[in-house]
Amino acid sequence: MGVAAVLVMSTAAACTNSPGRDYAVPQAACGVQVGSKVLSPLLPDGKKLTQRDFNFGPTQPRCELKVDGNLVIHVSGDVVPAGTDVIAVNERGMRGLGHPAAANIGQDARIADRGALAVDWCVYGGKQQKFVADIELKKQAIQDVSERRDALRRLLKAYLPAAMKDVGCS
Repeated sequence: MGVAAVLVMSTAAACTNSPGRDYAVPQAACGVQVGSKVLSPLLPDGKKLTQRDFNFGPTQPRCELKVDGNLVIHVSGDVVPAGTDVIAVNERGMRGLGHPAAANIGQDARIADRGALAVDWCVYGGKQQKFVADIELKKQAIQDVSERRDALRRLLKAYLPAAMKDVGCS
């Protein structure tokens, strides 16, 4: 696993909505433009935000977002064969993230208490494939589960199409 990039976001007078946050919330999560308003609710207060990208190849982006050295969000993407039943393959893991429920994102999606998963059709390398986006919260910035699930839904809805485009899915 090679580290592709480490990005540090830190400012003394960051412009954020949280008085306990000394870092600026970026427009991108893991290099994918999602907007700071979408990302902000899922990030806890702290002094420094770092993002570390580590890709297992052009079709498998991975990233971690840490605040003050503590892992907060893990994001991954994968291009998989068209015949893969992504929801079934990930069912056990999603249950482990707490009460997954169907969501209207992409071809199919699940939003859980501490994570989200979506899949959509794409053409990659001239072949019909699927792209999978997976977001897992390692630390909850939002204590209310319903609000946290809504924030995850907004992030997944912004992340999925932009990440697909970034890996070359059309």
